[in-house]
Amino acid sequence: MLSRTFVLASLLAAASAIQITAPKLGDKWDLSGTNSVEWSSVSTDPTSFDIVIIDQGASPAKTMTLAKGVSTSAGKYDFSNFVFGPSNDVQINLTGNSQNSTGIIAQSQQFEVTKSGTAPSSTSSASGTATAATSASTATNTNSATKLGSTLGFALPALLGLNMLM
Repeated sequence: MLSRTFVLASLLAAASAIQITAPKLGDKWDLSGTNSVEWSSVSTDPTSFDIVIIDQGASPAKTMTLAKGVSTSAGKYDFSNFVFGPSNDVQINLTGNSQNSTGIIAQSQQFEVTKSGTAPSSTSSASGTATAATSASTATNTNSATKLGSTLGFALPALLGLNMLM
């Protein structure tokens, strides 16, 4: 009788906790596009949590945070272009982010990531332009000093050591 009561209490507790409804077993995510984590909740659940993606197939398991402080009442979190390598054994965990709620609150079924998002690319034109602008500025300053020196009849840049400063 005691074991039946325990099992029933466990089932009721599980039914009233946050449950991830998407992704589901067998889903395929392309992280270069838009994806959604969806869940159901009740009023006694924590007010917010963090969303973590885990590659269970990696050794050790690879874990990255998708979002922090997500409102439980939202029921859905959309994201796009997230960098995380392809794997067949991926899972979403909702984790507690307060003193009253720590550890894993809910876990999704395993699904597949077919494609990673891409990291933002950096452009080298800005540093190339800055370097070119600095060189042109130095050349202009040196030419102005040389012209002044020619007018005065001596090499002013060499006398003042301007070549060393520029």
